[in-house]
Amino acid sequence: MTFEEFIEEWRSDSDHITAHTSGSTGKPKTITLDKEFVRRSALRTNSFFRITSASRLHSCVAPDFIGGKMMAVRALEAGCRLTWETPSNRPLADAGAAGRIDLLAVVPSQTLHILDNMEKLPEIRAMLVGGSAIDPSLRRRIAGSGINAYESYGMTETASHIALRRIEAEEGWFETLGGIMVATDTRGCLEIWFPSGERFITNDLAATDGNSRFRICGRYDHIIITGGKKVNPFEVERKITGMIDAPFVVTSEPDVKWGRRIVLRIERAAGSTPDELPELLSKGLREALLPWEMPKEIEIVDKLERTPNGKLKR
Repeated sequence: MTFEEFIEEWRSDSDHITAHTSGSTGKPKTITLDKEFVRRSALRTNSFFRITSASRLHSCVAPDFIGGKMMAVRALEAGCRLTWETPSNRPLADAGAAGRIDLLAVVPSQTLHILDNMEKLPEIRAMLVGGSAIDPSLRRRIAGSGINAYESYGMTETASHIALRRIEAEEGWFETLGGIMVATDTRGCLEIWFPSGERFITNDLAATDGNSRFRICGRYDHIIITGGKKVNPFEVERKITGMIDAPFVVTSEPDVKWGRRIVLRIERAAGSTPDELPELLSKGLREALLPWEMPKEIEIVDKLERTPNGKLKR
């Protein structure tokens, strides 16, 4: 889908738009979203970033995804200028001539090129980073760059983000926008309550601080039961992040003895990951992890599987 096609869909007489989930937690789905629900999401973001008719929004995210669609709706609701480009890992190559960007939408992989080429880029008043988790080393680089950057939490079903947090060296609390309230259910998963009455129950394990601040602690449907113990792969990844200078994922496979055995998969960085890495890691892993959290296998793979917008597939 092009931005022109989506704008035509938005301006049509239909009371809803079509969107597609990312597929990071299962098979991608086609869903419909009420236009008024989507419009309220756009207005919340415009209010937070003080978007006016004089602003310029620029999207490096395609309108196939909710992040790209929402940039168009925000611009249309504000009556401001929207520019965009074909998504790539070399964003903003031709964006400088159009002047200052008041809100830039990117995914984490695109921020690397931005950080490496800041002296060539237009002024960026605010950058919205969404679509997938931000690696701790990238988080530190963004925090130290001076860019006013925000990380988002949300999903297609909630018409993009319901909460934001400024990107700093250490992860802070997400804060909800526009009176949205949060709580946790009996599983410890995040519940989202909208002022207009809509309610969403997620599978994201969360810690809350009051009714508008939260942190994500993994996913309920990713919990691994191994040898009768429950292991949260998100927590294991958090504990070992500083040991591995490459993308990695903690997952599991069926096992006759343990039920599921924990597996650590590490992406080979341009062929440079040494074959002895699993042996080098073993001592550090034993010091950082509980016995039942220890990977039974460490695999070096050429490429970890990802969704089209860069999320790791577990």
